[in-house]
Amino acid sequence: MALFDEASDDFNELIVRLITPDAAAQRVALATAADSGDTILLPTIIALLHDENAEVREDAARALGAFSAIDSVPALIGALQDKEDNVRMAVAATLADFNLPASAPLLIAELGHADPFVRTTCLRSLTPLRSHAAFAPAVAALQDEAAPVRRAAASLLGWLRDPAAQPGLNAATADEDAEVRRIAIGALLPGGPETRTAFDRAFGDDNWQVREEAATRAGRLKLDAALPALIALMQDEFWQVRVKAAASLGQLKRPEAIPALGAVLDAPVSNLRKEATAALGEIGHRDALPHLASHADDPDPDVRKLNRWAVGKIQVA
Repeated sequence: MALFDEASDDFNELIVRLITPDAAAQRVALATAADSGDTILLPTIIALLHDENAEVREDAARALGAFSAIDSVPALIGALQDKEDNVRMAVAATLADFNLPASAPLLIAELGHADPFVRTTCLRSLTPLRSHAAFAPAVAALQDEAAPVRRAAASLLGWLRDPAAQPGLNAATADEDAEVRRIAIGALLPGGPETRTAFDRAFGDDNWQVREEAATRAGRLKLDAALPALIALMQDEFWQVRVKAAASLGQLKRPEAIPALGAVLDAPVSNLRKEATAALGEIGHRDALPHLASHADDPDPDVRKLNRWAVGKIQVA
């Protein structure tokens, strides 16, 4: 929507401030331009991506985010190679927020770029678009030499939720980079023996955040075969892992988990006691009642409330 008339004094004054050698004045003008959202200003703002002042270039990248215009995408992609990290990060943030389906071909075309930062940013920008055209390049990017690229590729494939990505994601759960492994296990769908192997590997991963993600995902996918591993994770050294394992055991609703859940009702971490209490209620088996009764006076009022809920749920079942 055009708010300015190219012949108006206001337009000309803003243009003058945008192109002045005074960086402080340029930055104020960029904020005004962004607030206006008037696309008539786009060419001038795009040109400022090449300004000699890094702060002006950074502000220009952020200002372009207010327009979310396809015309600015090629220039922004080019600016990903700016010599200043702050500028590059601002450009990356703007591209990631655009969510323009028409930009998908432009972003995909850059996935072979020599700079891993460019490849990573393009994959991240493609993620919310859910463009199936990005599927094959993303699978290939799981083999990229740069870990940030592999992370972004696994995340994109998780959003696409295409069963054909499972072999690549299964393999990525053994990646040398822990964050790649965590993202990959979180992106898996129910599958065959290879997926089971991937989960077994993740349950025993030496990184607690990978184990935590595996515990979370197993519950969401209702993986009954993961029951023994989830019960074992109730003794993990990290309480965060135990919390997620407890939640997933509640989702599986298997009475076999009751002893392991009951054993943590006196844990020092209240979040763990809450999750275990809630899980016992979700399982809904009378074997849980003695555990709940012996911890009805928990010092945390939220745990006591959950305890009463769980007992009531079991008694009416």
